[in-house]
Amino acid sequence: MTQATKQAFIDALERLIKGEPTNLKLNKKAKKGKLKVNDNTVEQEAGLSVGSLRNHTDIKDMIKARTLNSEVESSNFAESEVDLLQTKIKKLKSEKTQLNKLKIKHLTASRKNEEALATQAALHIKMVQELMEMIPESQREKAMDKIVNTRPDNVIKGSFR
Repeated sequence: MTQATKQAFIDALERLIKGEPTNLKLNKKAKKGKLKVNDNTVEQEAGLSVGSLRNHTDIKDMIKARTLNSEVESSNFAESEVDLLQTKIKKLKSEKTQLNKLKIKHLTASRKNEEALATQAALHIKMVQELMEMIPESQREKAMDKIVNTRPDNVIKGSFR
């Protein structure tokens, strides 16, 4: 890596940490408060191709360190990187717990709805059978053909006995 490239990465990292990128796309994200500092955004800000940091672990380590340091400095509750990461872990665990509860809730509702649908289908089939029995036997086949020809997807196949 040339010294100019390395300096481009360092300058890009500094601009991103300050929240003042020159890249238009990143600048829009910064104004919305959604700018993230990572390898990809540093490459974009430096104006270099995707993956240009791939073999440059020293710059990647610098990105990680500065990103964590800037998060610690801007945090009101974390005094060190460890505190910040532990807080993030607690938050993620809490989110995971909430998502698992929501998953169980939806799974339970889905199973109830599935049972209700099966019950409703059984009642519907029984009702249709009774209605068909009300039609004289000579006209039943003609009535069924009329239903099937009107809407071919209207017939449910299955063994119900």
